[in-house]
Amino acid sequence: MVLDSRTDPAQIIAKVGNFENRERAIEVWMYLATKAGWQVLLVSSTPEGSDDGDCGTVEVEGLCYRIRLTPRVRTELADDTGGKLTWRTVFTHAAWAEPVLEPDNYVPYLGRG
Repeated sequence: MVLDSRTDPAQIIAKVGNFENRERAIEVWMYLATKAGWQVLLVSSTPEGSDDGDCGTVEVEGLCYRIRLTPRVRTELADDTGGKLTWRTVFTHAAWAEPVLEPDNYVPYLGRG
C-alpha cells in the first residue's frame, strides 16, 4: 500500500478573511487544492444571498466536498475601544472542505455504516 503524501482536502484551509465573497473563497480553496496536487472540479456554486456559509461543491478525484466560508482560523485583532490599543485573539473567516456523505451516511471507502 502506497501512502498519499498530499495534504488531505479536508485539511486545506484558505485564509480569505471576513470580506471575501463566496465565489472568490471557493476559487482560492480550489487553487490551494490544485497546488497540493489534487485534481479538482467545480460541481456547483451556491448563489449569493445564502447565509449558511456554503460556497458550493467540488469533486476531488471522485469524492465530493462542500466548501464552506465560516469563522475557522485564529487571528489577532487590534482593539482600541477603551482608549488604549490592545490586541485580542479572534476567529476570522476561511474557506474549508467538508466531505459530502450520502443521505444514509454511506462513505465510499468504508462501506455502509
